[in-house]
Amino acid sequence: MTRYEIYKHPHKGFAASPSGFSPWAYLFPTLWALVSRLWVLGVIVGLLGIATGVLKDLFLAGVIPWWGVLLFALFFPTRLYMGFKGGRWKAKRLEQNGYVFCGEVEAFTASSAVAKARKENFRPLPSHQTAFVSFSPRLSPLLAITWVTWKAALRFRLFWVIAVLLIGSVIILPLVIKDDGTARGFTQILLTYTLSVVTALLGLSTLWLSCGTLARDIEENQMQVVAVKPVARWQIWLGKWLGLVTLNAVLLAVAGTFIFVLLQWRAQKLPPAQQKILREEVLVARASLKEAQPDLETEVERAFQEIVKRGEVNPANTAYVKNVLREQMKVLVIRPSMGRRWNLDLGMRRNFLRDQTLFARIKFHAASTNELGTYYLTIRAGPPDAVQRQRLDATFAANTFHEVRIAPGLWNSAGVITIDVENHSDVTLIFPNDEGLELLYREGSFALNFARGLLVILFWLALMAALGLAAASFLSFPVAAFVSASLMVVALSSGTIASTVEEGTITGVNEETGQGGKSVLDYVLIPLFKGLLTVFQLVEGFSPIDALSSGRSIEWSIVALAFLKIVLLLGGAVAGFGIWMFARRELAAVNTQS
Repeated sequence: MTRYEIYKHPHKGFAASPSGFSPWAYLFPTLWALVSRLWVLGVIVGLLGIATGVLKDLFLAGVIPWWGVLLFALFFPTRLYMGFKGGRWKAKRLEQNGYVFCGEVEAFTASSAVAKARKENFRPLPSHQTAFVSFSPRLSPLLAITWVTWKAALRFRLFWVIAVLLIGSVIILPLVIKDDGTARGFTQILLTYTLSVVTALLGLSTLWLSCGTLARDIEENQMQVVAVKPVARWQIWLGKWLGLVTLNAVLLAVAGTFIFVLLQWRAQKLPPAQQKILREEVLVARASLKEAQPDLETEVERAFQEIVKRGEVNPANTAYVKNVLREQMKVLVIRPSMGRRWNLDLGMRRNFLRDQTLFARIKFHAASTNELGTYYLTIRAGPPDAVQRQRLDATFAANTFHEVRIAPGLWNSAGVITIDVENHSDVTLIFPNDEGLELLYREGSFALNFARGLLVILFWLALMAALGLAAASFLSFPVAAFVSASLMVVALSSGTIASTVEEGTITGVNEETGQGGKSVLDYVLIPLFKGLLTVFQLVEGFSPIDALSSGRSIEWSIVALAFLKIVLLLGGAVAGFGIWMFARRELAAVNTQS
């Protein structure tokens, strides 16, 4: 038998909630939560149950390692936790809906406990200290506002609409768009398109809901009821932001699970050779190693001083000459019948890369385009004094990335691997310093890398939620939505803004004179564009989609840096402004008639 707490409503009658361990919540957690009208909990537990079953099948099929299931099991609550805590959650919902505690009875089921309560005619007690998990008084209002935000999203069916759209786009889009049958084409279609659509859908819904959840509450006089309670304005604002972030986290987890499962399922239909490429080059987390570069400004200054000693520069052109030298040093030029050597120091990595295949990733530009558009290169890898070095003679296209397999163990005793590239075409080739040649090696699994990528996307959604709430803190709903969307359009136009700042005018540059005209707006917009570029450059480069589709590793340091810059620094500044505006807004004067 189970001990039940009895609650009574003035109009709805009795209800029972298990006071201790609930065997029904343990055996049938999803069904129990839905019957108890714990809708959000039921949906979450149901999705976790589906995801657990899928992961178990993938584990039994050998698709994912055992530790993937272990991480999933450790991250989410278990049925045992539901059995102990489910009754407390139900009791709290009853009290929030107007039920009053009457006493306790022992019964086998909740219905028999209610029958006993009716038979004995239980009456409400004057007071009752519930056995809920007690939160800090500072956190209770914050969590209450978070829960209200969830209820609003569920009440307006936004959660369900977005969930259906996400699942539909994730499943239907890869089936409609055909790939070229290769591992890379298959992965880029599936990951690039699905993650882009998921990010776009969640981003738009986040801006819309963040503007509406605060602005509508103020306009419909619901915020005045909340503001008179013992809850600070900053708690209301952060509670709504936390509700939006957790809502996005659940939706992103659902979409990510479907993408991951669909990716593993579709990968089994590829030819065996392409499946091998998929496992080794795409569905992995590969880090990169580049040749150590000297300090650019130091080298520019050294080269400039040599030119000055030869008397080949006019002091008035110092800035121009240094800029030319700087641009020249950003690239490596390999002329016809010439070559260039790269020395890459593996360091301690050589201890765990001894039996792994490495990949040299190269990219170059051609000084002029030949008839075929391809260029003949010879690539050698291994110690220069070795009798047998790995050699590859092949043609490569310009302006695109190419990966060349490097056999394991081709480095010297110091852990330095030498790669020589020889140009046998009749065209000068230009290798950028930042991406001309780099060595790729396996660092981890795709599953964990995929989870890190979703986490970075969640950081961007958290910033969008802060942006929408900040706009709604002092603007009406339509204006706040327009301002937030406009800011996002401006952020996506950073390339155009950078070109405008470089030209110094918004009217454009005259092609004949090479100079642009000045207008009155330039004195206002150019400084504004410079400030926006400074903000954009602070958070640019944190796009996980390209890294995931190319098998590049999203390191934990990158995730931490993304959280610091996107959420804490930029998001914190936006949140601070929004809370400041919301705290000074006259709520009672919004709908008054003069």
